[in-house]
Amino acid sequence: MKRIIRIILVALMTWLILTTILGCTPKIDSLDPDWQTCSENFGDHVCDFKLLNQDGDEVNLYDYYGKVIILDFSVMWCGPCQMAAKDADDFVEGFGKENVVYISVLIEDQYGNVPDQKDLELWAQSFGIEINPVLGASRDFLNTTGYNISGWPTFYFIDEDMVLRDVLAGYSSVIMASKVQAILSAQDTGS
Repeated sequence: MKRIIRIILVALMTWLILTTILGCTPKIDSLDPDWQTCSENFGDHVCDFKLLNQDGDEVNLYDYYGKVIILDFSVMWCGPCQMAAKDADDFVEGFGKENVVYISVLIEDQYGNVPDQKDLELWAQSFGIEINPVLGASRDFLNTTGYNISGWPTFYFIDEDMVLRDVLAGYSSVIMASKVQAILSAQDTGS
């Protein structure tokens, strides 16, 4: 009888030690970030934010965890920003909307004011943006979140794990495609 109790105790202790050391790692279907800090610095996890989209719905950046994110900071009066907006949906469809999302964040309307809901709707309709969100923000948003904008448009490239990988000031579809492809290739190779 003592021997059976010892075997049970040894098995129980072994199980406790192994589960403590190895732990359990279930598949996570939703984002519950385990990182303790965030910033808008290269190689860091970006901070989440919540803004309204062209449909009036709240959108969190972290809603797109698992996809490569192109974060486009634009103003409505900027010609290159308008050129980029025209290409947004086609660009994403080229890489697959299951892999990439293009998020436009409008900072000013055509008069230099904070964009309102109608401005977001107009931007999406004018440039045929149907599969990607158009969000409204302000210069105060930029100041509080730490995104450094040196010109319009400015693009931040975020990988599927919410890590900032690259930035581009100005618009070039060729350069943007190479940056997205580099992130997707790194994802495929696991580096």
